[in-house]
Amino acid sequence: MRYFSEFLGRYVEVPDRPTRIVSLAPNVTDTLFRLGLGDRVVGVSLYCNRPKDIPRDMPRVGSYLKVLWDRLEALEPDLVFLTTGAQRGVAEEILNRGIPAGIIPVPTSVFGILDNVRKVALLTDTLHRAEELNRRLLNDLIELTENPLSFKVYYEVDLGGPITAGAPSYITDALHLMGLRNVYAFRKEPYFQPDDYETRRLDFDLILYEPKPERRYDGEKIRAFLKERLGEHRVMVLEGDTLAHYGPSLIDEILPWIKLRIRESFQG
Repeated sequence: MRYFSEFLGRYVEVPDRPTRIVSLAPNVTDTLFRLGLGDRVVGVSLYCNRPKDIPRDMPRVGSYLKVLWDRLEALEPDLVFLTTGAQRGVAEEILNRGIPAGIIPVPTSVFGILDNVRKVALLTDTLHRAEELNRRLLNDLIELTENPLSFKVYYEVDLGGPITAGAPSYITDALHLMGLRNVYAFRKEPYFQPDDYETRRLDFDLILYEPKPERRYDGEKIRAFLKERLGEHRVMVLEGDTLAHYGPSLIDEILPWIKLRIRESFQG
């Protein structure tokens, strides 16, 4: 089959029913296993850690931007999944090597995650499974919006430096669905490096901080680091790859967990 990639601006040929799939995008890996396609996945990236039942011996073929080409090609994939944005160069290289590629967009809202589930399903001939999964996820979203929180938050993730989210980000949408108001929701950029002076002037109740997933971290050191930069605030240190993960697990695992943790924190 052929599909039009808006990311690349051209049509891409992929098999009608791929059976040897490699995913270089954690959100797609999560989706593939949730669609019951674990038996078709032959390789993933170093950062693919969801769902939790990914086999320990699953071949890892590189990171987000660096691919171990010999290892990838040895798996003889008939479809490699990537995401848009920084992986454009990797996608072009995969196609130049004659390997079919499925390129899935970074969502701008939580509902874009549902749309991406459908996009992955269309490329893997599992549309009926995607519809069932999305119905369950919709029910989870409805439940998530019940008894909302009511706090203003500043979110920061370590991506080699501090990055936060603005209005066109699924992270801002996710926070708002829980009843959390992102203090940078007035910014029209999806992701940007915040200015500490500006952040200190904003009024918020809580800092949500997400370290790099591959690094060990000390929560107390992070709190001291944030206090020095931004002043005295309540801080919740998340695990790496929580809000930065935009697969189905964000909806039915991560967001309910964050909401419960925040409620317990403010009630305790």
